[in-house]
Amino acid sequence: MSKSKRYERIAFVASASTEAQKALEQLTEIYGNQPADEADVVVALGGDGLMLQTLHAHMRTGKPIYGMHRG
Repeated sequence: MSKSKRYERIAFVASASTEAQKALEQLTEIYGNQPADEADVVVALGGDGLMLQTLHAHMRTGKPIYGMHRG
């Protein structure tokens, strides 16, 4: 069984929706928020459109990109 990787530097991007902005505030307080170019992983908080924009912007970096539906 392999160990799961723990990401120390997380970049959060969020849509303008109230739900996404609230999640951004809460997650930043817990985990911090690094610039995407310095992060180990990118997390998109919003809807499908934001996820597609985030994938397009960061897909060639080799970093994992996760999405949380918050928009």
